[in-house]
Amino acid sequence: MRAGLVAFYLGLAACAPQQQTSPTPAATEPILIEGGVVEGRLVRAIGLQLALPSPTPLVARNGETLLAAYPFQLLTYQNGFIRESLPLPGVPTFVRARPLPLVGLADRLYVPGLGTLLYEAKDALNTKEGVYWLDNEGISLERRRLAEGRFNFLAASERYVYAFGREALRLPDRIWVPLPGSVRAAVVLEDLYVLTPEGLFRLSPEGLRLGFRAGAFSGLQTDGAYLYTLEAGRLVTLQLNLDVASRSAFTAWAPVRQNLVSPTALFASPEVR
Repeated sequence: MRAGLVAFYLGLAACAPQQQTSPTPAATEPILIEGGVVEGRLVRAIGLQLALPSPTPLVARNGETLLAAYPFQLLTYQNGFIRESLPLPGVPTFVRARPLPLVGLADRLYVPGLGTLLYEAKDALNTKEGVYWLDNEGISLERRRLAEGRFNFLAASERYVYAFGREALRLPDRIWVPLPGSVRAAVVLEDLYVLTPEGLFRLSPEGLRLGFRAGAFSGLQTDGAYLYTLEAGRLVTLQLNLDVASRSAFTAWAPVRQNLVSPTALFASPEVR
């Protein structure tokens, strides 16, 4: 019995992503997440510091929850500690933490707690209403087609889901929203924030222009209180009015935790960790 348990734990540890001592240059480029960045294995964000088992570009954060997707494996962290390791039915292509966790694969979606959905999606969001997903023909809510058209990606708040193309389709009320240019990223709060090659726009939910900040930004994330983007690889934190946020608004970052996947990390209770 004891020998069997030892073999089980050794097998579990062998399934963890292998640590890379010298990651490729691409792996060390900053990856924007809510509140900060991931550089190689290191996650450095407001209120969250940890080290992943190995670099991955597929990382997403929603408050205290961080998702890191690897081939055939999804790691979920809570408050900086590993909470669970879930098997994936293939190699992930994207991961979403908001509104609820979801992983995209080449020919299907994986939803923790629900399982595999056979939707070949180029983007998707897991919401309280169900899973919204895009293919090359339009947008669907699970098995129901909502609209035809060429959309590139999705963004959502608790109230609305937007599908972005030349215009944005707002759901569930099916309002078409004009956009100020080619939108590369977006977040939805009380207002709509969209990133274009010219800079960052603040729009009303109906598309009325409320503000603009020029710059060559890359990526856009939010925690509901601030906006986060990259400029020349440097993290830029903005207030919701698009002014640069004061450094005094943030607390100091804690030391990085070494969160390698191990049998003790996966099975220990929160009190033990």
